[in-house]
Amino acid sequence: MSDRPGAPSLDPDTIEELAGRLDRARLSRIPTTRLTDDHLHLTEGDAYAIADRGMKLRRDRGERVVGAKLGFTSAAMQRALGVDSPNFGWLTHPMIVSDATVSLGELIHPKAEPEIAFLLGKDLAGPGVSAEQVLSATAYVMPVIEVVDSRFVDFRFRALDNTADNSSAGKVVLGTRATRPAFDLSRVGVVVTLNGHVLYTSSGAAAYGHPAASVAWLVRRLAMSGRGLEAGHLVISGGLTGPIALEPGTQVVVEIDRLSSASMQVTS
Repeated sequence: MSDRPGAPSLDPDTIEELAGRLDRARLSRIPTTRLTDDHLHLTEGDAYAIADRGMKLRRDRGERVVGAKLGFTSAAMQRALGVDSPNFGWLTHPMIVSDATVSLGELIHPKAEPEIAFLLGKDLAGPGVSAEQVLSATAYVMPVIEVVDSRFVDFRFRALDNTADNSSAGKVVLGTRATRPAFDLSRVGVVVTLNGHVLYTSSGAAAYGHPAASVAWLVRRLAMSGRGLEAGHLVISGGLTGPIALEPGTQVVVEIDRLSSASMQVTS
């Protein structure tokens, strides 16, 4: 992946066909093969164009964009996928879960990740936005649990497949309390409990060194195509641990120092 956007190399009809393919996979819960298997020379510009077309299909059905998400923010994930920067996708209102219950019947390959979310109090746009400016524009932060859900067979994909698939956006389970970001978010401790047993520990620095730096990267990346983030947007800044496989009955609890907690109960 690159910090520089590129124009799509695929023709508009092919971009629409691939976006429709991913959309049908999501709606039917029948995964599809990797786009990069059929289009060996897929580019970053193609991948984001496919994702944008997919979001248009969702908006045409009445979904509202309410925020954005970061992917590939950890060094380990970047090494695993052979990339050197994050990617991003968009969040729509049906993705937001406020009752702490996630049904597997709506998803294909659900996996949970703890994250720190930023609720913006001001618009954010421009090529030079810094982490400090992100924090200044943020009204509140909170713990969330992202439920990623790849639309590809066996949860196997390359980086550009993931980008085309809206960065595997699935659901976002909101935390119990919003907090003003008046302390160093890179130093907060993270504890993830699975069915009552500690599974992971981490820190806020796992998201691109600092969660606000992750959001700043997104704003700069959006600026390259004349876009930005809006006041009221919820931005989730990247996974803080490895993914957690989910099955009916699973309970996941995320506790983040000074930020309260988020919990999720999985149903069939």
